[in-house]
Amino acid sequence: MNIVITLILAVLLATGFGLAVAPAINGAGLVLRLPKRRFPTGIDSLASGVSIVLTVLAYAALPWPLHPADASLWVGHPALVWALVEGAFLASAFAGLLALSPLAARAALREAQVNMAGRLVLWVVVGSLLWGDVGWNALEVLGRAFLFLVGVVAVAAAAGLGPFAPDASLAPSGAEEGLDADERWLAQMARQMRAGLVLALFVVGILPGSDVVQPWIAAMIALALFAVLLAGLRQARRTLPLAPLHTTVRWCLLRALPAALIVNVYLQLAVR
Repeated sequence: MNIVITLILAVLLATGFGLAVAPAINGAGLVLRLPKRRFPTGIDSLASGVSIVLTVLAYAALPWPLHPADASLWVGHPALVWALVEGAFLASAFAGLLALSPLAARAALREAQVNMAGRLVLWVVVGSLLWGDVGWNALEVLGRAFLFLVGVVAVAAAAGLGPFAPDASLAPSGAEEGLDADERWLAQMARQMRAGLVLALFVVGILPGSDVVQPWIAAMIALALFAVLLAGLRQARRTLPLAPLHTTVRWCLLRALPAALIVNVYLQLAVR
């Protein structure tokens, strides 16, 4: 029964967070509707469907506060969370690279590179906070603060939000160029859900554990932090220009990643 409740909540979280993230990506909300057909056919729709399923399962595996199956070993398992999150992104990237339109393939490749550069940094940040046995003494709080600052930009790139949003200048419909309305809607919904998942992963990673605050307080902090991050990224989407690909990758790999690794080493020394 706990698994059923978990899956229901995961669907609600994936859908709700995905719809909340939509304005930060597109500048406008995504209409919640079902495709006219039962399920659009084609490799793009299949990949979007697989991505959505993996995203929902990743939400179920995240150790969020008040998790119905919190005692289960698979909740918060690092290998499982990593595989589900990466699988959700790679399924979409695979379909994008097979697009018939060269402009759509190019837009999909740019999006995949930006997201992957951000996720690489984000895994270092979240991995240290979730599975690195980092506590809350004065030295560790200082390290957590630095990781939070690095993680904010990393999560924006990983989710494709703010100045790291998908580039629609390459083609009128971006990575969905050449798809019909139902296929485009499904692909966009999958993108929004993945972006919400990355934000949720970051928020869960920086939350204080049950040994610090009560789970219901942690849940309220998580929702408030998600809303603050989303509001900031929406404002950045309106005011900042779209970051070039080379700038994004260089910033993530040559600045944010070394900084996250240095702080991670510092935290491990502080714990010892």
